[in-house]
Amino acid sequence: MVRKICIAGLAAALVVGMAALVSCSNKSAAGDGSIVLNYPHYWVGAHLNKPVWDSIYKRFNEKNAGKITIKTEELPSDQSYTEKMRVLAASKELPDVIDGKDGLKALAIANGQAVDLRPFLDRDPDFRDKVIGPAALAANTEADGKIYSVVAGTQVIGYYYNKEMFAKAGIQPARTWDEWFSNCDKLKAIGVYPLALMTGENSWTTNLILSAMIASRGEAGQTFMNTKFPKTYQTPEVIAALGDIQKCLQKYTTPDALGAMYANAANNFLIEQAAIISNGPWMIADFSNRDKTDPGFENKVGWSMFPGEGLVTSYAEGYMLCSPPERQEAGWTLLVALSDRDRQLDELHLTGALPTAVDLEIPADVRQKTPLVAEHADAVGSVKYHGDTFSVISQSSVVDAFARYYPELAAGTLSPAQMAVRLDEAAARAQ
Repeated sequence: MVRKICIAGLAAALVVGMAALVSCSNKSAAGDGSIVLNYPHYWVGAHLNKPVWDSIYKRFNEKNAGKITIKTEELPSDQSYTEKMRVLAASKELPDVIDGKDGLKALAIANGQAVDLRPFLDRDPDFRDKVIGPAALAANTEADGKIYSVVAGTQVIGYYYNKEMFAKAGIQPARTWDEWFSNCDKLKAIGVYPLALMTGENSWTTNLILSAMIASRGEAGQTFMNTKFPKTYQTPEVIAALGDIQKCLQKYTTPDALGAMYANAANNFLIEQAAIISNGPWMIADFSNRDKTDPGFENKVGWSMFPGEGLVTSYAEGYMLCSPPERQEAGWTLLVALSDRDRQLDELHLTGALPTAVDLEIPADVRQKTPLVAEHADAVGSVKYHGDTFSVISQSSVVDAFARYYPELAAGTLSPAQMAVRLDEAAARAQ
């Protein structure tokens, strides 16, 4: 949906790249007198969460008709969303509610648009303590006690594997990283690409494995992968893990991995070009999506923790309120709708994402219909190490640096130690 350009005083729209950046914040009421909220999003087209958004949107409009109108803008991908929000943050034109992913949270705080949610949370203890829950709140609480975002899902991530390919190669999920590489060699021997990796966008499927490789390297590695904005990437654990990822990129992934987007990596797993992909339970719905896979593919997919019984566990930044004072109450209403029990149940049933709500159990029908979801939830009790995602612990400049330098690492023109230096340089640029 294209936004109208509003000119007031010295304000003007800035057009950057493919996105028209618009300032319409002074237009706060629709023709019916309702408050208008601007809400761009990327849950469109074939995105796994499109049905979740459709459900949220329908409920919200039914409940708030004549009071609040959502003015949506559909962006085609996570990357296009992040790129546009970064530019809007630079001009202090962020919309009313945003996803704080990939460094957007820090930008919204820095430009002064981020609203402290603690007063809203404190007046709604049920939403605060039960729907979001203490662990998710703690993950998004700043050192000064302010809370700028809430998240409605728990990320519990290992990897999916093709059981038929594993059986043909005569392997089981690896118990050690040495066995992981041995499995990769055996998969290659039967003519299968072992890993569905990608280095474009936020290097998601590659960096999940990197996170586990670092966190599995003792207390120091686990501490590193659970520290926000690490002081340096030049540690023995990070450099050694980068060396392992270098081997994965050089020997064990698909030819299109360098520069590839998430969609490329996912497709390589779904069409059985690759045996392993690391991703979260929201991907489970794709395994039975006949637009993406052949009939029966869901029966071929197994799930495993990382070698040594490790997981990538995370509470993402979640949703932020960036409305001016006159729209903050309405914006909070939308933020709640994006995070409430109904949304969490929708996402659990439709995509397998695990809820944060402390009073929501995995329903029996979900356990029966989608046992992979139950495996994720049950694994938390036996995890021996865990790391967060780089999208959470690192500045956006560092996330971008992975995408920039992974091709050089794969080519051998950049060593793991040199790449660690590049990551430090990227972190310094964010200061």
